[in-house]
Amino acid sequence: MIIYDTMAFLDRQLTIFKQDDALVFVSLAIDGVKEFHLFYPNEQVMRATLIEIIDFQRYVTGRASDFSQVKINYLKGTPFQRDVWTAMHEMQPNEILTYGELAIRANHPTAIRAVASAVGKNPLTIINACHRILPKSGGVGQYRYGSEMKQKLRQLDQAMMVSKLTEKSDIITL
Repeated sequence: MIIYDTMAFLDRQLTIFKQDDALVFVSLAIDGVKEFHLFYPNEQVMRATLIEIIDFQRYVTGRASDFSQVKINYLKGTPFQRDVWTAMHEMQPNEILTYGELAIRANHPTAIRAVASAVGKNPLTIINACHRILPKSGGVGQYRYGSEMKQKLRQLDQAMMVSKLTEKSDIITL
């Protein structure tokens, strides 16, 4: 059984899905359960309170959140897709890559278009920072939830980095 929780997130809704002890899907769709079933039509879901929602509450308010510490798992995905998703998950906070740079990190340096396709199928948006993958030609590029949302997430990342720096300077001055 997969459990899920939801919260208001910017001008949308964020829904997280968990199986056993790992998050398996994050949605910014208006109906996150419907989107989940588009990816995984045979999975049963049940609403529950998930502690991981706190990380997203911190994030949406611009406070430091460390998604690299969130346990994740993939319900499906080819080895190639998992390579790409893992490379995104291992990005440093606020790090921005082009699709070509991500292809190199995922050990598939000549498969830039296939990497872009895998990015578009990322089941763990925000956690695997697909919103920080940009086209080499410039601009924001595409995003499953729209380029405006991609830009908003990048702004949240910047606010989170400022928050982290402020927390560090507070510790130093104590």
